[in-house]
Amino acid sequence: MILLFSSCESKHFHQETKDIKGKWLSNKPLEYSFDVKDSTLAKVNLGFVFRNNMDYEYSNIYLFTKFTDPKGNEMVDTLQYYIANPDGTWIGKGMNTKEMLLVFRENLQVKDTGTYKLKVWHGMRSDKLIGIEDISLIVDQTAD
Repeated sequence: MILLFSSCESKHFHQETKDIKGKWLSNKPLEYSFDVKDSTLAKVNLGFVFRNNMDYEYSNIYLFTKFTDPKGNEMVDTLQYYIANPDGTWIGKGMNTKEMLLVFRENLQVKDTGTYKLKVWHGMRSDKLIGIEDISLIVDQTAD
């Protein structure tokens, strides 16, 4: 995972942060988009930088995603990420707010120029998630 994405401080092809401010309603998707202007880009890696505080009640998070390419083709996914160890200790870096990289898609073909869109909903038991600070979409070019 570390080899896939460089550190969060480095320059990415695209990075977009959605501030959740500690409350995320299940019927309020986060919407991201990025433009591809060069058809030779070919492939990208997608990931999320997930930041939660100590009020988050779960050791994992389920995300529902809908990724749409410029031609309107859609890819729908259900993802699960563990953000705490079995003993309850948080995974990630930071003191009161934990931050971790969640890999979403590797070597995704982006052969069409135009705007790519991503919608993300949480799929947890509670309609209102407490304790998530923000989620960033990271888009990086692949090495090949």
